[in-house]
Amino acid sequence: MTTQLRYPIGIQTFEAIRTGGYLYVDKTAYLYRLVKENRYVFLSRPRRFGKSLLLSTIEAYFEGRKELFEGLAISELEKDWETCPVLRLDLSMESYDEPEKLDRRLSSILSEWESAYEISVGADASPASRFERIITAAAETSGRKVVVLVDEYDKPILHNLHDIEKQERVREKLQGFYSVIKGMDRHIRFAMLSGVSKFAHLSIFSGLNNLTDISLDLPFNNICGITESEMHRYFEESVSLFAEANRISCEETWDLFKRQYDGYHFAVGGEDVYNPFSVLSAFFKQKLSDYWFSTGTPSFLVKLVRRNDFELGELEGTVASESSLRDITDIGSDIVPYLFQAGYLTIKGRDAESGEVRLGFPNEEVSRGFWDFFIKAYFPKSSGNGIYSLNSLIKDLNDGDAGQFLTRLRSLISSTTSESESDKEIHFQNVMAIIGKMLGFRVSTEVHSALGRCDMLLESRTFIYIFEFKVDSTPEQALEQIESRGYALPYLSDPRPKILVGVDFSTATRTIESWQIKRI
Repeated sequence: MTTQLRYPIGIQTFEAIRTGGYLYVDKTAYLYRLVKENRYVFLSRPRRFGKSLLLSTIEAYFEGRKELFEGLAISELEKDWETCPVLRLDLSMESYDEPEKLDRRLSSILSEWESAYEISVGADASPASRFERIITAAAETSGRKVVVLVDEYDKPILHNLHDIEKQERVREKLQGFYSVIKGMDRHIRFAMLSGVSKFAHLSIFSGLNNLTDISLDLPFNNICGITESEMHRYFEESVSLFAEANRISCEETWDLFKRQYDGYHFAVGGEDVYNPFSVLSAFFKQKLSDYWFSTGTPSFLVKLVRRNDFELGELEGTVASESSLRDITDIGSDIVPYLFQAGYLTIKGRDAESGEVRLGFPNEEVSRGFWDFFIKAYFPKSSGNGIYSLNSLIKDLNDGDAGQFLTRLRSLISSTTSESESDKEIHFQNVMAIIGKMLGFRVSTEVHSALGRCDMLLESRTFIYIFEFKVDSTPEQALEQIESRGYALPYLSDPRPKILVGVDFSTATRTIESWQIKRI
């Protein structure tokens, strides 16, 4: 079924949306406050969340293109449309797998600006010196201060996270280039950098001490994405068409979209925000799918998780300080800030005791996509080990047959590798957490009780399983720990039978060695 509505999927130019009759969610009230109250701004948002469109809108505003804003909020707010020369640097159009590609991209953009302002360039001129001359020429030629917009400032770094040497070379190039902005204050009216992540070690953030990071600020929580009220304001017809095409009610459609694509919070107390790319894609294709997650897979995260002994089961409900979420200091030792900035985790609330923010997956699309990715990474189809059907494993757990379940898991777990993990117990915990997610059960790891933490709690519809894992030890020791520390006590009021499982893993065989089971 084809609708008459035009959805701007992949269109990141404000002019194209406004002149092409595409649906536009009006964010210009936020833009007005942004440019009136700030001069140097940084914004971090996940990929495909509307950062490029926001910068394009700001570009049109400072170019004085009043006609494009007719009927929008800013047309009532702005009384004095100013015109400024705009220098917009877009780094999203290159792979940057080699640092030299950054040189070529910068040189290409600088050459366009130099041609526009009739600037001759010496053969040995650096990108930084060329950028400085361009800003000066733009200001002097126009008699007005300059607007500098940098789109995807961090893409060259993100493309080299797996290679420390290349990452450092790219960082040095960008550091010198962006630092020009600091010294050109007299010529700059407004400057904004946007990207997925904020890297604390990039000196522009310490050098530009007047750069305002609005990424976690409540007034700008909704500057990108779609809020609940915006969904109802702009997409009532879309929901009706989707419901008709899928033969469901409008109420069911609203619920599906909310569970699938809503749930982002970029500030404590901020409204729920829907993923705009997935929402538009689903309405256009008239079916739900993991549109956002499928556009980029975090393959390097598997290496980071294995190298740094990160427990995947602790992601849902992990806590962090707000300040740590603003900057990525060392992605090699703490991946939580990156997962938040990249959109895999979001703010769920504030911990009353510690004052830290509680994080979790924003919605079903992200949760399912994240676990599916790790399932494929840990259990590749090419393993050739004759993986048992999921239905058999699910039946074992629903029947309370923990012994048969563990027997089946022996060959499944042996298809994974733990050679890169220094902490073998965490590796096996991650494997078990992934298996639990793969089977569709509720799984919690490192579950706190009065006397300690059990390694894993798995709930089927009929049983509660309490696991304790040991490495190169004995299952008897694992089972004794469950009983002596009362890991089952918090669940005694639940009518489902409890099954205590002590498991010993072998580093020699890289799989389950033996187990002990007790029902209570």
